[in-house]
Amino acid sequence: MRLRDRSLAKSLTFALSLGILCLIISCGKKGNPVPKSLPVPGGINDLSGEVKDGVLFLSFTMPTKNKDGSDIVDLGGFRIMKSCSSCNAAFGTLKEIRLDDTRGFTIQGNRLYMYDDDLAAGYQYAYRAHPVTKKGAAGDASNVFLIRWEEPPPKPAGPISAKVNDGGVELSWPQDEGYSYSVYRHDENVYPLFPTNKELLTKPFFVDTGLINGQKYLYEIRKVKEKAGVRWEGEGLKVEAIPRDLTPPSVPRNVKAEKRGGAARVSWTAGEDKDLAGYHVYRLVAGKAQRLTKIPVQGTFYADHDIAPYRYLSYYVTSIDLSGNESEPSTESVVVLKE
Repeated sequence: MRLRDRSLAKSLTFALSLGILCLIISCGKKGNPVPKSLPVPGGINDLSGEVKDGVLFLSFTMPTKNKDGSDIVDLGGFRIMKSCSSCNAAFGTLKEIRLDDTRGFTIQGNRLYMYDDDLAAGYQYAYRAHPVTKKGAAGDASNVFLIRWEEPPPKPAGPISAKVNDGGVELSWPQDEGYSYSVYRHDENVYPLFPTNKELLTKPFFVDTGLINGQKYLYEIRKVKEKAGVRWEGEGLKVEAIPRDLTPPSVPRNVKAEKRGGAARVSWTAGEDKDLAGYHVYRLVAGKAQRLTKIPVQGTFYADHDIAPYRYLSYYVTSIDLSGNESEPSTESVVVLKE
């Protein structure tokens, strides 16, 4: 009995020590923390589309808030989904847009634009967009945009007439019944996302103003038809135009002709035009004007030595600018050569 009691005591002592050791080891140790859910970008609710240049352009306003109302600080891009509802096909990824890669989309203001040119006439297509964080977490799906694809309008009938003005261009072309028009201006080889005209043109005529003289502009005219709330626009017809300065310089002042020895000296006051190239001097003989200067005179006087046959002569002066525009004639000045 004594041996048995000692054995039992040892067993109890070992069990008690093991329990205390486990308690010491586990004391103060915390389990793995439950991760706090990361903010998810707010949804897109204005996905829409329109047909431009013969392809489908999709656009939407980029979200600025997370679903919890906080500001988005880690927006990485967007996942654009597409399905062919006529084919009973499920949504698949059309394009992964990364905001740090500018290819395949453009942003105007806070609205993102992209296009899809893989469409077949007679089929209906559906699109939706998801915002995606830099870590790949996707937000809720946008509204669904639906379109039944058909052939866009053909190019307008040509030719296009481009009449250049001072700082402007006038465009005109034959009318195609049943269509409106949009005019696009390509500036410095940048693809124009929006037309130059603010409203659809119902007549085949457009005037563009506020242009730089001497600069080449490329215009593209596209036919437009609206159907079921969608604007359909086909490929365009292009024409180049270079507006030029058509405004003449100011008329020379204080023109005076007088006899100086064997010549008639014509003088005038210099003009203040910034683009002045010089002056032309004219002589009137029997009521007919003769230009005496082959090229514009840079100074403010001219000597006419061919005066021998005449008793008196009349002179006037014009200003010439760098674009070749000539002013109206100055006041005539008469000089008596022989008494």
